[in-house]
Amino acid sequence: MKTPVEVIEAKKRGEIIKADDLRRFFAGYMSGEVADYQMSAWLMAACIKGLDPSEVLCMTECIVESGRRRPKESYYGKPVVDKHSTGGVGDKPTIVLLPLLACMGALVPTLAGRGLGHTGGTVDKLESIPGLFQQFTWEEARGFLRENGAIFMTQTDDVAKLDKRLYALRDVTGTVDSVGLITASILGKKLCETLDGLVLDVKYGSGAFMRTVSDAEALAMSLFRTSTSFGVRTEVLLTDMNEPLGEWAGNGVEVMEAVRMLRGEKTEERFRLVTISLAESMCRLAFPEDKKRDFRPELEKLIKSGEAYERFLKIISSQGAEKWAVENLDMILSPAGNLTEYKAKESGFIRKIDTFGLGQLLIRLGAGRRVLTDKIDHKPGLRFNKKLGDKVEKGETIMEVYSSKPFDVSELPELFLVGEEPETRPSCVRQLKIS
Repeated sequence: MKTPVEVIEAKKRGEIIKADDLRRFFAGYMSGEVADYQMSAWLMAACIKGLDPSEVLCMTECIVESGRRRPKESYYGKPVVDKHSTGGVGDKPTIVLLPLLACMGALVPTLAGRGLGHTGGTVDKLESIPGLFQQFTWEEARGFLRENGAIFMTQTDDVAKLDKRLYALRDVTGTVDSVGLITASILGKKLCETLDGLVLDVKYGSGAFMRTVSDAEALAMSLFRTSTSFGVRTEVLLTDMNEPLGEWAGNGVEVMEAVRMLRGEKTEERFRLVTISLAESMCRLAFPEDKKRDFRPELEKLIKSGEAYERFLKIISSQGAEKWAVENLDMILSPAGNLTEYKAKESGFIRKIDTFGLGQLLIRLGAGRRVLTDKIDHKPGLRFNKKLGDKVEKGETIMEVYSSKPFDVSELPELFLVGEEPETRPSCVRQLKIS
């Protein structure tokens, strides 16, 4: 068996560490035998030299085993599916997918997260609804799944304990951007749900953690390979984040946009396409025996009929959302009262959007956190009047900024690049090709 220092040295040289040595190393970290500074050194070596698929698999197993898993028998024999997104600006499909898949007869026990960096988190967004509770134990979640088919919940302290400690180190040691470490972190939490199927939404572009398609494909393949090694049916979609997803970005305003889709109201095309594509993938994994079944018409019908919206209301009501809030969602989720307009400085076509910059703007408005202890303001939001490829005239409003305090948009950098020629708008969603 290697000592902790030998494990660090081996990874520094780029060697593949045997599973027994890696397991002992992580166990030592949890027991206190391996210090934070030693784990930080190993994480940096892993980030620089990379992790072999066998190491990623072992690390994922260690994260899963470091906490409690949801018992399979708690699912009443129904298919269990979930999705995970790597995050972006305006990324809100989860809010639609849970009630939609529940109506289809699947169970969706989502462990959602809070905002990370410039990206918003589902937990923060749903806290826009007064009274909505999302902190449940596995035992408590069981009754909600039986009643509603889905539950919005956040990670508890007894789930994936190793990952919580490792992520705290990675966040302050510059070791976040590693395909292997990201894979183990994502799946170490998701696999605690004991799933039949998992859909992974890997985003790329100016508003994503993976800026290029090739980087996103590398992460997607790592996630697919590791997830299927655990016997979980898995599909991966690559989705474009070179512009925000949907018409709105923020917290309450994104819930509002999701609610409008569930009601069958007209919603932005890309948001609808990504959401329905994810729902179709989840259905294929939940009902693999129905190989020729066309799920899209069924999903569209559930939205058009209002059944999916009614299920959403049932879910949030059972999770403690206050009755007056449920009955007045439009008012509760309306944006902040101070409106300023970001206008085009010249005529032409939108050729590029600084989506990362838009995420940073939301943080500046109070809709995200600069530090962990920051309190989220759920009212600020951005509304996008123009997207990539759209024609604009000088002085025309490109974006509306809703803030809780007066805000001067003249201070903002150039977030939308306008040019003389229209830009070809790329396909916003495609399935990963498994070779």
